[in-house]
Amino acid sequence: MGATYVRGRECAVAASNIRDPELEAVRQECQRLVRKISWVSAGAAALPVPLFDIAVDVGILIKLVPEINRRFGLEPEHIQAMEEETRLRVWKRRAERGSELIGMVVTRTLIQRSLQTMGTRVVARQVTKFIPLGGQIVSATLGYWVMRKLAYRHVDDCFEVASVASERYPREQAAR
Repeated sequence: MGATYVRGRECAVAASNIRDPELEAVRQECQRLVRKISWVSAGAAALPVPLFDIAVDVGILIKLVPEINRRFGLEPEHIQAMEEETRLRVWKRRAERGSELIGMVVTRTLIQRSLQTMGTRVVARQVTKFIPLGGQIVSATLGYWVMRKLAYRHVDDCFEVASVASERYPREQAAR
């Protein structure tokens, strides 16, 4: 597998070729990206337009999730190109983590299912945005938090799966 470049520097290679420091660097870079993009979600949540923030969140996640997968080398075509034993370990670890977004073509349905896991917070965000000023601040805070939590979970899932694929961590840790 060849390397992928973003802004002129190497961000990710196929997961089976990533060394531990590289994998950690990809994780930190993805977390920075998530924090930056979460502010967009917070801005959309502050606007008192019903369901606008959810539409924005779905749009963000449809672009963000494949980018995170790409940076970790966990795109569907990368996983299919892995040796059979490695590919089976990746799919097993993916199933253990419960992630539906690793190595899959991301659809609106998958994203909406992920957002539903944060249902109470999403509903609270919708309700609070209509309380003048203070509600918009609370809604924006919840918007940032929900987006960051969902995306961080995906980054952590990708990190764990990529760790298993690269066999850099002992099997006992990978089985956690």
